[in-house]
Amino acid sequence: MAGRGSTVERRFRSLAGFAMAAAGAQNFLGARWVPAVLAATPARRRPQMALRLLAWSPHYFQPGEHDRDAAAERNRRSRQTLAQDLLGRYLRTDDDVLDVGCGPGYLAAAVAPRVHAVTAVDVSRGVLACARVLNPAQNLEYLTVEEFLRTGHDVDVVYSIAVVQHLTDGVFARALRDWHAALRPGGRLLVHVVVDDPGWRTEAQWRAERGLAGRAKMRFALNCFGRSTAQVRRLATDAGFGELDLVPLSAMVDVDDDVVGQHLLVGRRLDVAAAPTPSRGLAVGAPTQPQPVDSFAAGQAAHSQSAYDHAGLQPTTLAADAEGTR
Repeated sequence: MAGRGSTVERRFRSLAGFAMAAAGAQNFLGARWVPAVLAATPARRRPQMALRLLAWSPHYFQPGEHDRDAAAERNRRSRQTLAQDLLGRYLRTDDDVLDVGCGPGYLAAAVAPRVHAVTAVDVSRGVLACARVLNPAQNLEYLTVEEFLRTGHDVDVVYSIAVVQHLTDGVFARALRDWHAALRPGGRLLVHVVVDDPGWRTEAQWRAERGLAGRAKMRFALNCFGRSTAQVRRLATDAGFGELDLVPLSAMVDVDDDVVGQHLLVGRRLDVAAAPTPSRGLAVGAPTQPQPVDSFAAGQAAHSQSAYDHAGLQPTTLAADAEGTR
């Protein structure tokens, strides 16, 4: 990796905009005092303090779930199942993996024994501090987005679960370009998406809302956006991904989580000069041949404005509650 730092950092810089949009920055856990409180807590009490802090957030436990230890164990079991039965189908033991929007790290910790290394990124220093207490592993590193950029690392796999349904189409498109840049040639993309579900309103439907309550929710609340299969494929292809597949999660995993009714977007970074790599279990559809994408150059103008301000939205509109279920 010697000599790659400055180039990779330039290409990754826009990832910060996406991650800030995706990781729940409106959450108080982003406050500077949260890591300080954990550091000042005696070591034997830190796990309980971390769970208490997570429980105060609206994102981490299910409504009415008051037993923090039981909630933590439920999260741990469900993420072990997702790592084994879902992500495990596409991971190799020598992979370097990036978890985007890792939250408290339950999924990252479940993935870590299956791969060479996991870098789990989040913009909230507080939630990362909780993750280090609750879900450590020898080959797992928790970093803020800025810290990750400074490492100059690239990876074999990018995955993100329960995040992109909270992103507007423009932010999702930029995130896909950022993930393309973070991947090595031929690298794999694994992203949980909601497609063709009549119970989920699209961004266009939300924007067409004329009622006061609906307009307020679109501007200030945590929204969930559905998309069509064609739209998701187009966004991924435009970002430079090919060999795309949309796999129903219900066909692969049985877990107590609403993601089971949704889909996994599987793809591969395509480059004109990319060396061919074996699929190693990667679900492959008819390959497409997009033009090579320089995500930093293409997205430079778009990222000059914070993702929080995209289309006039507030940070809370773009923040993902996925942290809480990891």
